[in-house]
Amino acid sequence: MKMLAVEFSAVPREVALLEQIQDGSVQARSVVASAEERPLAGLRLVETALREAGWDRSDIEAVAVGLGPGSYTGIRAALALAQGWHLARQVLVLGNSSMESIAARAWEVGVRGWVCVVVDAQRGELYVAEYELADAGWRELKPLRLADACGLRQGIDRRKWQWVGPEVTRWFSEGIKLGPSAVHVGRLALRRGPCAPESFEPIYLRPVQFVKTPVPNLKLT
Repeated sequence: MKMLAVEFSAVPREVALLEQIQDGSVQARSVVASAEERPLAGLRLVETALREAGWDRSDIEAVAVGLGPGSYTGIRAALALAQGWHLARQVLVLGNSSMESIAARAWEVGVRGWVCVVVDAQRGELYVAEYELADAGWRELKPLRLADACGLRQGIDRRKWQWVGPEVTRWFSEGIKLGPSAVHVGRLALRRGPCAPESFEPIYLRPVQFVKTPVPNLKLT
């Protein structure tokens, strides 16, 4: 199965092409990244990845999305891309936490021990999830939550924990700067399996503040 994976929850935006072959292994074929946050930048990334890999749009059988938390606009753009591709070509759609993607990426580059993944949540808060990274693999210790940045510094023994995240040095100078990865989103999403495109929602721990405008009741005369 040929998959397009998109991770727009952080900068740089990332796109990856993965192929699951008959023995079940997954090969990453091409990865491109961009610091642009404009809506059409993501589409350009996809076109670049397909061109470099020699794939056509019709080759894509599944689209995986990093669901955040992170840039709300970026995640919404990624979801719209996946849902649009599904409507046009009936591809499978898959999603996975971007925090888990960071943990998987940290494990792959050799980080070991107790790891606290942090992502800016604005309003003086951080998205936080805790993991244990061992040689045999990694596991979640404490699920995703919101935490006050100042309180987090005082509440965790910094001698035992490592801090990881795309902007981690803003709060912890000793932290390891790693962002979410489209390749890891794709691999993790494959393990989780496909989901209904209409059920796709960003991972956002605060109540949604906007209300959709109702469809006007137009009367034809």
